[in-house]
Amino acid sequence: MNCGGQQGWVVQVVPGQDESLGHYLGRFRRANCLSHRTMGAELLVSPQMVSDWERPSRRQLPDPEQLERLSQRVGLSPTQLRQMFPPASMYLQTRLCPDCYAEVPVHRLTWQQQGLEQCNRHQLPLLSACPICQTGFRTPALWSDSCCEQCKLPFSQMRSHLAVSDVRSQTKSSSQIQ
Repeated sequence: MNCGGQQGWVVQVVPGQDESLGHYLGRFRRANCLSHRTMGAELLVSPQMVSDWERPSRRQLPDPEQLERLSQRVGLSPTQLRQMFPPASMYLQTRLCPDCYAEVPVHRLTWQQQGLEQCNRHQLPLLSACPICQTGFRTPALWSDSCCEQCKLPFSQMRSHLAVSDVRSQTKSSSQIQ
């Protein structure tokens, strides 16, 4: 993204349904050409704190005062931001459903719920690595290209590379549930 000469917090970023806080903050920072340092200075927190908010496995969330300042800066209510907080019991590896991502390219909170192994909507296994090269997914805040960082396979095209047996077994198990 070209950020030459852009000043301040000018681009409002609309969160996707069920979007994770980390992914949202990463999109917000990129849209406004903000480093962790600049965003931290504006929010009166350390750059490390901003980085930790983007990485749910670090279990660092804004306190009420920080949440209020963040709310004012990003243009969302504290309630909207709280809804983006990671689940209490979460799967630590970043996961995604390629079909959901193809529909709306945001990282969803539900993908990180511990105990959930497949997408409730598409009955596909939740992927934690690229099906081509097996590279694990980066933290969602860093998903600027929407693809595997190693082989560059777009997230939205990963379904076509799943093993047929994976898709068939998921479809079979979901039909048995119904």
